Amino acid sequence: MSSVAQAKTWTLIKRILQLVLLVAVASAVIFLTGPKFGRLVEALTPPELRPVNTELTPKRLDQNWPQRVSARFHSISQGTRTLPVPLSWLEALEEPHGSLLAVPFARNGLFLRDEYFLRFGFIKGEKSEFNPAGLPVGVTPTPAQKLPGISDIQTAVGLTCAACHTGQITYNDTLYLIEGGPAVTDLGLLTKALGAALGQTALSAKIPIFDGRFERFARAVLKEAYSDGRKLALLAELESLLAYLASQPGDVDVVEGFARLDALNRIGNQVFAQDNNRPENYVPIDAPVNYPHIWTASWFDWVQYDASIMAPLVRNAGEALGVSAYLNTTAPDDEFRFASSIDYKNLIWIEEALSGPPPAPAEKLQGLLSPSWPAEFPKIDEAMAAQGRTLYADHCQGCHRPPVGSPEFWDFFYYIIYGTNGEKQSLHKVLEVKAIPIWQIGTDPAQADVLINRTVNTAGDDGGTGMPERPGMGLDTEVCAPKPQLFSKPDVGYQSYEVETRLNDYRYSERQALVPVPVRDGAVLSFGLALGALVQEADDAWFDQNYIPPDQRVVYERGRPNCLRPGAGYKARPLNGVWATAPFLHNGSVPTLHDLLSPQEKRPRYVQLGSTAFDPVNVGVRQDPGLQERILEALEDDPTVRYVDGFFVLDTEIPGNLNTGHEFSSRYREGKEWYEQPTGVIGPELTDDERMALIEFLKTQ
Repeated sequence: MSSVAQAKTWTLIKRILQLVLLVAVASAVIFLTGPKFGRLVEALTPPELRPVNTELTPKRLDQNWPQRVSARFHSISQGTRTLPVPLSWLEALEEPHGSLLAVPFARNGLFLRDEYFLRFGFIKGEKSEFNPAGLPVGVTPTPAQKLPGISDIQTAVGLTCAACHTGQITYNDTLYLIEGGPAVTDLGLLTKALGAALGQTALSAKIPIFDGRFERFARAVLKEAYSDGRKLALLAELESLLAYLASQPGDVDVVEGFARLDALNRIGNQVFAQDNNRPENYVPIDAPVNYPHIWTASWFDWVQYDASIMAPLVRNAGEALGVSAYLNTTAPDDEFRFASSIDYKNLIWIEEALSGPPPAPAEKLQGLLSPSWPAEFPKIDEAMAAQGRTLYADHCQGCHRPPVGSPEFWDFFYYIIYGTNGEKQSLHKVLEVKAIPIWQIGTDPAQADVLINRTVNTAGDDGGTGMPERPGMGLDTEVCAPKPQLFSKPDVGYQSYEVETRLNDYRYSERQALVPVPVRDGAVLSFGLALGALVQEADDAWFDQNYIPPDQRVVYERGRPNCLRPGAGYKARPLNGVWATAPFLHNGSVPTLHDLLSPQEKRPRYVQLGSTAFDPVNVGVRQDPGLQERILEALEDDPTVRYVDGFFVLDTEIPGNLNTGHEFSSRYREGKEWYEQPTGVIGPELTDDERMALIEFLKTQ
């Protein structure tokens, strides 16, 4: 055959292949979506991700944890299946292509490789006896799990405490690992990217000849069991999983972004809507919070930002359910309804590692301690820090308590007394952490409003509601709550109604009698009480399954009551290690301590999150020069943009993101009582020298 004929033949073959590809792609689109082409493209397009330096090895600071304890904490399972795919799938999955046109032709690196996965804010893991696969910090296997759309029992992939409570900051090309610090992770981006990678893999299988992406995935998952029949079965499971994921609600009113999560609403959506197919209980994400740091927290009397939960085991089990531990709510009452996949033994180990022995009456914190200012950072100005100590005593310790370790700090430990007649007591003393009412602190109320306003339906339907008949969830237990008090009417001519209301709110946030409260199924239950009751049912099911007698249950629970307190405000925790916990305020809307100590109008409107770069002068997340201008330019092109250069842009004028309150301001009324101050004003405006002195002192904590 002549060269001309060969060229014509090859040209014809290429045209035929192009036609086949075009028909295949069109068929795949029609097969998967029909008229929903735009939504498909959006679902299959991954997000732009921030750059990351994978060459940096995290440097550990001395926080009283041996290396072995740290390694176990980073990888210990809570019994969760947070990512909706088996571990074997995740290990075989390639990262998504930025363009769908590349799906049939190009080959990408693996989704789990550091160069890709760490871009979601995770920390590089180290291989150890606790992490043989070298998975990122906080990502861990959970064996023997049933996953939606997948026929057989698989090893799942769950998040553990360390995923959200291990911080990282970078200074002078060194990455510092902060045990128990706030993470930088962005679970929204991870979810979107994982969906795009799975969708592109399924799309590849629909393209004859050019199905290399799915073929590689199938061979890596099936290994020696690979065959045409098993490959088709794997595709059916992949499509079934994608159909399940597409059916799940995912409305978001306020984007979380890096370093934040709407934890309470996510937990409620998981256990009251998704796990039980009760879509009426789903609410859009609208109250993101900065991941809290957890050193010292084991000994707080109330936890959560809104000081709403008292029992550590309840808090931790609720968190495990929120990141998708399995929970049964359909079994008969006598067949361990509320049995779960929560690994309670591991939860108890985690809490013991964090808390250490009781600090009172020994007057010594143990377990995980807050990090000290590294020697490699700019040296602390001791004279300025001494000035800051005086300012702290004048303006801060009334709410945040005296400095940790000072003699006065130990005055705030007490035994929790509870029960119908106050006949029960916690096993150990705890720290009384002050809760500040919303009207006083003036910060964004969204997170505090969740437990105040949200309700859930756990009741059964009798068939007369127009919905299929279904049983109730089966809640029937007892929790604990502050004893209700009659509202005191103000005396005429003595105090205004507003002042009396404020004083009553403050009384509610203070220590008070704790009494038992029954919780049973209902159509309009308080979300806070319902969640506490659901977790109590899960805890009791585990105790019963493991034949744990009441006297031992008290030890596991530390004698702490499952008490719920919606509406107390936001807690003012001690400030030990606060320098390593940016961004600030509960919703992460303030990047540095200097901004936090400044009047609200001087705080930046837009905050860039996702960077680990540390600002040692202003103390917090370093904001790039010219950032505000670049963001404004991006918003001119697209007013809905939430990410610039792969970093999250937090707009502090959006409800849920407000950077108001906790303000030292010229609006402060000298000589007036705290309840007569303007909302959000907690002290007089500080000079810049005073701000810097306070910051210098906080570096020492």
